[in-house]
Amino acid sequence: MRFTVNTKEMNEAISIVTKAMPAHSSLPILEGIYIYAFNNTVFMKCSDLSLQIETEIPAIVDEEGKCVLPGRLCADLVRRFTGDSIDFELDKNTMKLRSGRVKSSLQVNNAGDYPEMMRVKDEFSAEISQNTFKSMIRQTIFSVSMDDTKPILNGVCMKFNEDNSLVMVALDGFRLAMRTEKVSHCTGVRSVVIPTRAMQEISNILSNEDDAIKLVFSSTHIKLDFGSTRIISRLLDGEYVNYSGILPKAFATRVLINCKELQSSVERASLMAKEGKSNLVKLSFESELLSISANSEKGDIDDEIEILLTGKDIEIAFNAKYILDVMRVIDDESIYLNMNNSVTPCVIVPTDGEAFYYMILPVRLFNVNN
Repeated sequence: MRFTVNTKEMNEAISIVTKAMPAHSSLPILEGIYIYAFNNTVFMKCSDLSLQIETEIPAIVDEEGKCVLPGRLCADLVRRFTGDSIDFELDKNTMKLRSGRVKSSLQVNNAGDYPEMMRVKDEFSAEISQNTFKSMIRQTIFSVSMDDTKPILNGVCMKFNEDNSLVMVALDGFRLAMRTEKVSHCTGVRSVVIPTRAMQEISNILSNEDDAIKLVFSSTHIKLDFGSTRIISRLLDGEYVNYSGILPKAFATRVLINCKELQSSVERASLMAKEGKSNLVKLSFESELLSISANSEKGDIDDEIEILLTGKDIEIAFNAKYILDVMRVIDDESIYLNMNNSVTPCVIVPTDGEAFYYMILPVRLFNVNN
């Protein structure tokens, strides 16, 4: 096995695949990078048997072969090479590396011992642009549940509908985040749940470009294919919560408000709120003003924002984090806050269309030290 690769391209490829490499594994070989040189191409992959990321780069291959390199050490070493290219040469169980004036060697493992993840059969597929999919993940993943007693909620639900729409949902019992976008070349109706880690790594790798990616599903796995990179993940088993049954249908109060003003005000109030035990902020909607207040043993704060209110005045309290998590991912200038009373959910929606839907449960006002 002997080949030469561009240093920058090798570093980028290693950075991509090692996102799936476990830090510690009961199978030590999974802590390595599988590498296969053939036909002027170097193929690499890492896997923890639930998530696999693979990519390939061009190379000058003088002798084909495959092996498993020690993952962290190889990544750290190659990152520090300053030469334009790197020569790799396998001599029995030793990989010799040379870049510029630097020479090094790494002990390798047999590629035949590296576990193989199941290949994903194309039972269902759809296409969507990378930047749209990346945005959908960013705007929902923060609401995924961390409760291990309900494993189906430890992922993001993706529901493909007859109208070629994709609905992405995450909820944790205190809030719900939902995004809707159109997809193309959708081959049917399907609902799947992707583990949180897989979704996070997918988001990290996707670009902000309009290039399309293909989502391919089998009964147990998802595969994303874009460019020279592929990501494969197991799906979570079980049926997702019937979230449509918990969405409020009507509201007594609707408030039009500027997103950045609300975010800035809650951020200021949260500085005081987090000094207390509950991190609560109180929102008092009245006529054309919203008063946002918080207090603790160290002091208090009261802020006002101009709003446009339709319906009844209302006082309601929230965990400041839940409001800020939503505000930080919304790109719109203004939003609607829809509410009924101080003990029922607040629903946040766009002023036009149905691209996003956020629901936050309030905290009872008698728990707030007014």
